[in-house]
Amino acid sequence: MTDRMRNWLGRGGIALGALIVGAAAGWIGRGLGQGENVFHMSMYQDWRLACPSDADPKGSCQLATELVDNRSGLQLAQLSLERDQGKRMLVIKVPLTVLIPPGVGLQFGDDTKTFAYSTCSPLGCFAFAPLDDKLLASFASAKSVAVVVTVSQNGKSATLPLSLRGYADAIRALDNTEAKRHSWWRRLWT
Repeated sequence: MTDRMRNWLGRGGIALGALIVGAAAGWIGRGLGQGENVFHMSMYQDWRLACPSDADPKGSCQLATELVDNRSGLQLAQLSLERDQGKRMLVIKVPLTVLIPPGVGLQFGDDTKTFAYSTCSPLGCFAFAPLDDKLLASFASAKSVAVVVTVSQNGKSATLPLSLRGYADAIRALDNTEAKRHSWWRRLWT
């Protein structure tokens, strides 16, 4: 073996050793940084995408938009797309001042789908519905979306328009983020 070959093998061994030590240090130190335990939130015009930390494997992201009264600053309606026990759900939240029996309507252009309220709490009244492909397609193709409620004070319907600005980008980001969060490759490395 020549000196040149010994020199080349020595340098290769040092480089390989440094690579192994660096990989081991990165593997050990991966949980020490803040990135893994940070709540993530992104805005897509009028839609907000909020995801739990990467350290929470059972958590899921929520995509939401809300309608706030400009004068009072009170939230009039909130619509969110979430996961509950692995199934996608549509959640509609409205104030306590609604009449319960008629339910809450979700209006896509001229078509209105009505959902029964599931519960009311001090935060408001909630309607939950499975978010299937047909409902997602209604969002994607709609020119306008509104929440329709019956006001308990006078029994009249009120139409609360929700914004679709940023929805297409937000739903794409939700799908991509959820796919990454639940991929086997990511679970292997976290």
